[in-house]
Amino acid sequence: MIREAIPGVDERYPGLFLPAPEIAVSQGLANDRTNSSEQMPGTGQPLNHRALKVAYVGMGPIALYNALQLKAGQPDTDIEMFEKRAEYARNHTVHIDDHCFRSLKSYDHPVLTQGMAQLRDKIRRQHGHISCKELETDLKSIAQRMGITLHAGSDYEVVAIGDGKVTFTSGEALFDALVCADGAHSKSRKALLKMADNPDYQGEDIAFSELSSTDEDSEFTSKKDLQYRVRVKYQVKGPTKKLTSGWLNLSRYVYATFKLMLSPVEERIRPLNEQTNEVTIDFFISKEEFDSLSGYNLGHAAKLSDSNVRDSLKEKIKNWQAIKQQFCQETLIADTEELTPHTLSIFHARKVHHVTPSGKLICIAGDAATSLPYYRSLNNFLLVGAKLGRKLASASRADLAKTGEAYEQYASRRARWEGFKATLKNFMINVMKLCLWISNKVFWKINVWDPLKLKDQRKTLPEWEVQRHHPTAMLTVG
Repeated sequence: MIREAIPGVDERYPGLFLPAPEIAVSQGLANDRTNSSEQMPGTGQPLNHRALKVAYVGMGPIALYNALQLKAGQPDTDIEMFEKRAEYARNHTVHIDDHCFRSLKSYDHPVLTQGMAQLRDKIRRQHGHISCKELETDLKSIAQRMGITLHAGSDYEVVAIGDGKVTFTSGEALFDALVCADGAHSKSRKALLKMADNPDYQGEDIAFSELSSTDEDSEFTSKKDLQYRVRVKYQVKGPTKKLTSGWLNLSRYVYATFKLMLSPVEERIRPLNEQTNEVTIDFFISKEEFDSLSGYNLGHAAKLSDSNVRDSLKEKIKNWQAIKQQFCQETLIADTEELTPHTLSIFHARKVHHVTPSGKLICIAGDAATSLPYYRSLNNFLLVGAKLGRKLASASRADLAKTGEAYEQYASRRARWEGFKATLKNFMINVMKLCLWISNKVFWKINVWDPLKLKDQRKTLPEWEVQRHHPTAMLTVG
C-alpha cells in the first residue's frame, strides 16, 4: 500500500499534523487484503484478521469521529473510508458542546489523545464554534496518523452496496460492518430500507442509480419542517464588531433591528486576512422568502443581485448592512453576499441498521439517520457515533447483530429526546417571532428605525467611502 507522506506540524497547534494534500489511496482493489504478511499502516505490526473490517460511506465529521473511536478502541480494525468529494464542500460554522468530547477520556491512544486535546482547545478558544471544513480537516489529520485509510475523489464515489460489499466507481471493498454517513438525502438509507423491507432479499447489490433522488415520507418514523432560515455571508474591509457588542447596543439598537428583520439574528465574524473580515448572519424567514431561494444551496449560493430573490428578503439584508455600516463602521465589499437557504427540519429514519443474510452489519449515521435543528444534529451524533464506535470496537463478527440492535435503540432514544427539546425550543421561537410582529403593529412603538433615513443609508452601501452620521440619526424614540 502506498500512502502520501504527512507534512509537518501546524505551527498554531504544535503536534497536530496537517493532512496530506491528497488523501491516501491504495493500489489495486480495496478488498485485496488477505495476505497475512500485510502490516497495519504506521505500526509495523501484522494485521489481526480476527478484527473487523469496517467501511464508511462518507467522510464528514460524523464518520471521521466514529472511525477514530473505533480505531482507538481496537487498533487492529481495518478501516477504509470512501468520499466522492476531493474537498469538503461546506464551510459553515457549527457549534459543538464540550461534553461531546467526554467519551475520549476512556481511550489511551497517544495520537487520538494529543490530536483531540488540541482540537478541543481550539473549539473552546472560539467559544464552542468552528467551521465545518476546519473540523473535518483536523479530524482527517488525526485519522491518517492513526492508520485509517481515506479515499476521496470521483473514483471513490460509492455507487452500490450489498451483502458485505461496497462498490465504488473504480472498484469494490469487502466489509464486516458498513457505516453510512452520506447526508440528509442519503442513498444508503434508501438502500438499507430496500434490503430490510424485502423478505426475499438474498444479498444482491443495491445500485444507487436505481434509487429515487427524492426523499419519501415512508423513509422516516416522523418528519416535520419547523422553520425556514437563510444564512447570509458578506465581506467587509478592515475591522468590525457584532451589533450585540455592549449592553448599550443590545438594549438600544438590537431590539429595533430584530423588529425590522422580524426575527432574532445570529451574527458571527471571521477574519479572512489582516484586511478583510467575513460577517455571517442567520435569521428566520417566511415560506415565500424561502421559496424564492429554491435551487440554491451551500455549493451554489444565491447573490443579492439575483432577480428571483424576494424583494422583502433583499430589503431585510440591506437594512442590516446599513445599520452595521452606521453603528459598527463596516465598509462593505460590494457583491460579496452569499445567500444560502436551509430548512430546520426534524426527522428520524424508520430503520438505522440492518443485518444482511450473511451476518454483515449496515448502519446509517449522522443526518442520514436523524436531522435536528438548532445545532443539535452534529452534537447528537457525536454522542451517538461515539457509542457506535465503542460498540464496534468490542464486537466480534458473531456479535454484529446485537451491536446493531443496541445502536438502533440508543439512536432512537436520543432522537426522541432531542426531538422533544427541538419542538419546545421551536415553540419559544414562534412566540418570540409573534411578539416582534405585534410590536411592529402597535402605535406606541419605541426604539424603531426611521424608515426614510434607513432608506437613505441603504443607498450608500455599494460605495467604499460613506458619510458618517450621528449614531442616533436613524433611531426614533417615542
